[in-house]
Amino acid sequence: MRSINLLPPEAHVKEQARARVARLALIAVAYLALLVVLTLVWQARVSEAEQDAAAAQQRNRDLEAQVIEFQSVEGLVAEYDANVALMQVALADDLSWGRILNDLGRILPDSVWLESFRGSVDEDPATPQVGVVQVTGVGFDFPDVSAWLRSLDSDRFPAATATWVTSVSEGQIGEANVVNFISQTSLTEAARSDRLATRIPRTGL
Repeated sequence: MRSINLLPPEAHVKEQARARVARLALIAVAYLALLVVLTLVWQARVSEAEQDAAAAQQRNRDLEAQVIEFQSVEGLVAEYDANVALMQVALADDLSWGRILNDLGRILPDSVWLESFRGSVDEDPATPQVGVVQVTGVGFDFPDVSAWLRSLDSDRFPAATATWVTSVSEGQIGEANVVNFISQTSLTEAARSDRLATRIPRTGL
């Protein structure tokens, strides 16, 4: 059966208008909701980007602090290297004169005594000797001079080699006859000191 609309045409037009307004309102609400969602998403991304930027700035500050710290360490390393180089130059030809004198006193024959001692460093790399010792001594007889030479060339004095007498003469002390002599000894690598190794501190640099 066909339905009959008894309402006037104006009522139908108003109803259609209300339906369109409702649809437009629904579209506007959906659009606003979409804008809100997009705004929230964008704000979240901006906040995350700001946090990343803040973290990056903090990392940069940490790296700058480390660079400053490393610069101070590099300064200390440079100062250490300069001091080591200075010590290496100063002690390059350092001989242990205290040990040499102690060894000479230990091997000195009972019938010989020394009147003078003169030591020098040989800086010529072409020569096998590292230094020279010259002494003036006195013995009671010529065999005492021989005993002195044998003592210096023995294993008891490894720092000495090629000892010889450059001058020997008879003399007198009071009423006693003596023999005056001058001897010279070449010093070997065993005469070098270990001060360079002991004075340079060990580091983990």
